[in-house]
Amino acid sequence: MEVKSLENIDIKDLLAVINLSFSDYIVPFSLNLEQLKTKISAENIKLDLSIGVYAEDKLVGFMLHALNTTNEEFVAYNAATGVVPDYRGKGLVGKMYDILVPKLENLGVKQMVLEVIEGNHPAIRVYEKMGYTIHRKLDCFKGKVPALDINPKVDIKNLKETQWELFKSFWDIEPSWQNDIMAVSNSIEFSQILGAYINDALVGYAIYNPTSKKINQVAVAPNYRRKGIGTSLFNHINNALDQNELLVYNVQNSSAEAKGFIKNLNIPYTISQFEMKRNL
Repeated sequence: MEVKSLENIDIKDLLAVINLSFSDYIVPFSLNLEQLKTKISAENIKLDLSIGVYAEDKLVGFMLHALNTTNEEFVAYNAATGVVPDYRGKGLVGKMYDILVPKLENLGVKQMVLEVIEGNHPAIRVYEKMGYTIHRKLDCFKGKVPALDINPKVDIKNLKETQWELFKSFWDIEPSWQNDIMAVSNSIEFSQILGAYINDALVGYAIYNPTSKKINQVAVAPNYRRKGIGTSLFNHINNALDQNELLVYNVQNSSAEAKGFIKNLNIPYTISQFEMKRNL
């Protein structure tokens, strides 16, 4: 077997192995070519820092890694790890980390981050052996939103651009990698930005992707919560998407405010993930 970077991989070959690796996952899923390209761009995945295992010149395992800066320090994110069924149980993830970690250390990366489904105990054990520890629990929701009562004093407007300094002042919790400023900014051309106004003051916002139906970020100014502002934003999105299913991923489980809001929307819960971190 040969372990090496994926910098010269044909994206179609990578796509085939990703879909095969996740075909029997706890929550099976697949991507098409355009979705994979969008993921690579949005999440800042670096194929030269992504690792593959080859058996007889055929890709049988992979790890996709992305880079970002947090507090002026490099952070690496494991965007996906998979091994095709016939090659599991052979320690391939460990072999890939043996190649990856020195690369990250040479770049000055200080921390590694990943997400793993709560019930995926074999994967959790592997990551713990690699030095990761659980940082927080993230809940995921998917489904149709029933008719919502809105605040008639809230005016929802489409915004042409983000206002990150103001938006961040509304936050209580940090978004996960796939929903953070970098990822949202990288895919903003495919997104809609909504502002919620009361008396011409911007007091809440939402960013979502009309194609994937995914809600990337929603936040309301602390002094304006429990006034129907978040509900009004979701009602606007719901109507814009013709009452299709909405995806709300990686809501921090420890946030009573966020969980209570989602519960009031009656969007069905699907799964939880653990965000795990490892310092270098």
